[in-house]
Amino acid sequence: MRMADERWSRLSIVIMVAGVAALLAAGALTLFALTHEECCSDVGTATTFGTGLDSALLTPQPSPTAPLPTPVDAPIARIAIPKYEVDAPVVIRGVDANRVMETPDGPYNVAWYNFSQRPGYGSNAVFSGHVDYVDYGPAVFWHLKDLVEGDTIEVRLTEGTVYTYRVVSRSQVAAEPTQEELAQIVGETPTEVVTLITCGGTFDGRQYDQRTIVRAERVYDTTAPAADAAPAP
Repeated sequence: MRMADERWSRLSIVIMVAGVAALLAAGALTLFALTHEECCSDVGTATTFGTGLDSALLTPQPSPTAPLPTPVDAPIARIAIPKYEVDAPVVIRGVDANRVMETPDGPYNVAWYNFSQRPGYGSNAVFSGHVDYVDYGPAVFWHLKDLVEGDTIEVRLTEGTVYTYRVVSRSQVAAEPTQEELAQIVGETPTEVVTLITCGGTFDGRQYDQRTIVRAERVYDTTAPAADAAPAP
């Protein structure tokens, strides 16, 4: 009788441990579903911005007339947000046949749009990246929604030049804004800025209903001597 009780006790412990393990596994699967499958965009989801850009916005932007430091004619390599340890490769994108802005591939890459100005040349350089991605979770621009005025954004060129920008505004707009709103976001500006775009708002299983827009103005290096400065005696 005592041996039977011991066997029953051991069997009860095994059953209890298995039950706890099953509950933990179910909880983990539920958490994954809530944070990934039901919230994250994929290559098949609608992550574009706007219904099509006006042709005027696709005209190359003129360089500003105000004097600027000599720009560097080197390709854009990476974009960085030091506050959140973002350091991402940049790919070139444009618009599709319907003049809708193309999106970067995958969760890591950031797109620079070739209808916008190049960094260093004045006006508005426009970038976009995913906020999250299926089977990956938070993506390269996940923290755009958390940036505040004064935060730093860096654009790095292939030959080593780094352009520094400070955040001046963050806003949200509808995923399909008016042409006037698009012009304010991706059109030319009187000062040199970068505009970063990602998804925001509510995800309905196919797309987000808003876009998060961050704008940052360039910070010029005031410690460098002027090109025409007189030599020291």
